[in-house]
Amino acid sequence: MMDKEKQFKEYDKTYNKYVYSKINKNKKVLDLGCNTGLLGEALKKNKNCIVYGADYSKEAIILAKKRLDYSVVCNLEKEVPFESEKFDVIVLADILEHLKDPENLLNKIKNLLKKEGVIISCIPNVANINIRFQLLFGKWDYKKSGILDKTHLRFFTKKTMKLLFENKGYKIIKIDSTPGFEFFCLYHFKILKRIKENLCNIYPSLFANQFIILSKKNQ
Repeated sequence: MMDKEKQFKEYDKTYNKYVYSKINKNKKVLDLGCNTGLLGEALKKNKNCIVYGADYSKEAIILAKKRLDYSVVCNLEKEVPFESEKFDVIVLADILEHLKDPENLLNKIKNLLKKEGVIISCIPNVANINIRFQLLFGKWDYKKSGILDKTHLRFFTKKTMKLLFENKGYKIIKIDSTPGFEFFCLYHFKILKRIKENLCNIYPSLFANQFIILSKKNQ
């Protein structure tokens, strides 16, 4: 089995709570890269959303079909699903960095958004202090998950994330960040969690693990 077909197991433990918090009740949602549908299941159960999903993994979609309203196997490098539908929210959670051509996907999904629809994207921050520190010593070691996930094909900083969307005709509504670094042994002490969050708020380009980007089409 290919690495990409196995990969869904690494992410089938939970869903992105930050992305979940950005989606309001009673929305029609398309989750691209839905994996096994855990996010959509929570949206349906707790927020009365209608959720469509697509993923490259046939094995993941077998489970997603039990959790979502509609779900299909789809190679997002070549096509987009549900082209006759319009959505309030399109979720791109940890997917753009896995594509050779994320710009092409952003072009194609414009037609799937309602007039006031939004895209919620989650993208790892390759400029995170951990990565910078490793590079200082000549290290760039791929891992099973995280910023240097071995299946990532593209890498972004906060600046290049913004340009990715703006160059494709999107307006950035808001950018939030999630803290994530293991520096000065801060990860050993729960009491220092607040310090990590404060540092991330002050200097997200350095201390953010990922960015949550809300965007919509330029009218």
